[in-house]
Amino acid sequence: MATTKTELMATTKTEILASTRTKDGDDKDRANGDDKQMEHIKPPSFPGSTNRDSGALITPVPMIKYITTLLTLLAVPACAAVVREYSLNLTASYLAPNGFYREMFLVNGQHPGPLIEADEGDTISATVYNNLQVPMTIHFHGIHQLGTPWMDGAPGVSQRSIFPGESFVYNFTTVGQYGSYWYHAHVRSYYQDGIRGPVYIRPANDRPRPYDMITEGNATATSILRALESNPTPLYIMDWNKLTSDAIYYKEVTYGIDPACIFGYLINGKGRVTCPTNEAITAAGARRLETFQNATGIRSSFDSLGCLDLSAVNGYPGIDNVALEAPGFSTPCQATNTDREIFYANEADWMMFNVVNMAGGFASYLSIDGHDMWVLQVDGTFTQPQKVKQLYVGLGSRYIIAVPTVKGNGDFAIRFACSEVAQVTEQIAWLSYNAPTASQPVDYPVTSDVYQDMGGNLYDPDNTPTFNETAAAPYEESLKPPQGPAQHTIHFTLNRTAVVSFSLMDGGALMPIEMELMTPLLWADDVSHPTTVDIGIKTGDVVDLIIDNIDPVILHPMHLHGHSFWVVSESNVEHFGYSTVEEAIANGSSTINLNNPPYRDGYGAAPRGHVVFRYIADNAGAWMFHCHINMHLMTGMSAVILEDRAAIRPKIPPSVIDF
Repeated sequence: MATTKTELMATTKTEILASTRTKDGDDKDRANGDDKQMEHIKPPSFPGSTNRDSGALITPVPMIKYITTLLTLLAVPACAAVVREYSLNLTASYLAPNGFYREMFLVNGQHPGPLIEADEGDTISATVYNNLQVPMTIHFHGIHQLGTPWMDGAPGVSQRSIFPGESFVYNFTTVGQYGSYWYHAHVRSYYQDGIRGPVYIRPANDRPRPYDMITEGNATATSILRALESNPTPLYIMDWNKLTSDAIYYKEVTYGIDPACIFGYLINGKGRVTCPTNEAITAAGARRLETFQNATGIRSSFDSLGCLDLSAVNGYPGIDNVALEAPGFSTPCQATNTDREIFYANEADWMMFNVVNMAGGFASYLSIDGHDMWVLQVDGTFTQPQKVKQLYVGLGSRYIIAVPTVKGNGDFAIRFACSEVAQVTEQIAWLSYNAPTASQPVDYPVTSDVYQDMGGNLYDPDNTPTFNETAAAPYEESLKPPQGPAQHTIHFTLNRTAVVSFSLMDGGALMPIEMELMTPLLWADDVSHPTTVDIGIKTGDVVDLIIDNIDPVILHPMHLHGHSFWVVSESNVEHFGYSTVEEAIANGSSTINLNNPPYRDGYGAAPRGHVVFRYIADNAGAWMFHCHINMHLMTGMSAVILEDRAAIRPKIPPSVIDF
């Protein structure tokens, strides 16, 4: 059964630890306002071991430490909440996941970081040890942090940064949440350097599930899906760059170069550089070239990495695009032969994948050659199932998909293709029905049923069903938006205000990157800033966010911390045009959907289009609302919405404020 807040408190009332800071060997337990000395917190120490894939010497940290013994844990009923303890040790190394060496960050000696898993209703306690040379925070993407907004990991908003040599304990409940999430650095763009990993929360036994809808009531098939649900196969897509994120940022602000291009994708941390012909790239990018020309009047071209030449609209006058390797001027592509990720079907009837877009720049199109995909969950919510052959994987979003196997022999490509105008690139993994081999071939697997090209274009669009985001309504009928007028309506305008400045405020205000080092707005005395929205939102209020995107080319993936929301209006071709949802309804707007809209925590606003998000203010705090393209976030595209801050401020642990 799903655990209530009261039951969770009764189960764990003595187990929730105070947030602590390790500095100069002095830790104090201020959970109850006292100064009792605590044992000095240090990263666990283990003998060094060699990572066979990279040759790097790493110090492993246990991925999970259960509070109880495994035997005791297994004896706990599924509805009994427990505290799950994790240690996340952040270090730096010099590795080559796609065949090219560069500095990168690791979590417990690996990239992506280890899985954090729990059952719905559990408490998670994650101790982060910052052994890097840069400040750090961790954001648990999609986790609402209900009642603990100071655990949201947004520097300058809900938390102070964890400086090198320090540690911080994140404690939060999973009551009311299940499914797929992820954690990542929220300082600058450091998660693109490697500080990212998955979070998976197994649904409570009494959660309604849509499995019978896809198995047509076949009890055996439904039971298989229930079993797979406990540990879905990871399928994480992430972008990878030639330079560190700091180097990219400094190049951006110094020379006016919006990165708009990546070195390639990784799948579960693995990837291979391939070098298609320029003719193949141009063919796959034909529609991108047309879109760019229609928006700018400029006919452009791609370089050997599939990067679109943006020099006519990008960069300060007189810069050396070739020397700076600006988009469209990449160093000639060099292929590598590093391993791809491979999954073995092992004669299973079904496979279930946990698809997470951990990238910092691009959304993707996913397809599996010769296979159907059933989309079952989106952003931690069971949805009305959709049977598709191509899935749009939004930036920061998560999907649970079930794949009926085809049996027999053969290798089938799992293809992720960039969906954005700025680049044509793809990465593949393999779904294999063969026995494991000692080495992987260089060539792509050849199958007869390939649904998309390297640009994500469908070969047979009329006969290839694709995922319809607007139809992905929650499976639970009760999860509908509140009707009637909202108590508050906030309007945002997504705009590129300068060459490398991006804003979401109507007046063009930018959130400065220096804000990461300021006193967090959650408890700061002065919250006045052009990007702070302080309009008197109280607990229980209904809030509408109207977002118009006036950019002619860029889709901005918008993410709200602390809440999920209903997408009650959207258009790819027009702005909203009304001051409120009620006004739109009164004027017969065809885009309003208050009956069965999608329920998300991140959603894309199309170029020259709009989206409207509705949510219930049921979580007092200071919550970021921002574009999840990291370089846009770093150059200003963010706001903070204050929600009943006066009610939550007295509850903030002194140990967090004094950190």
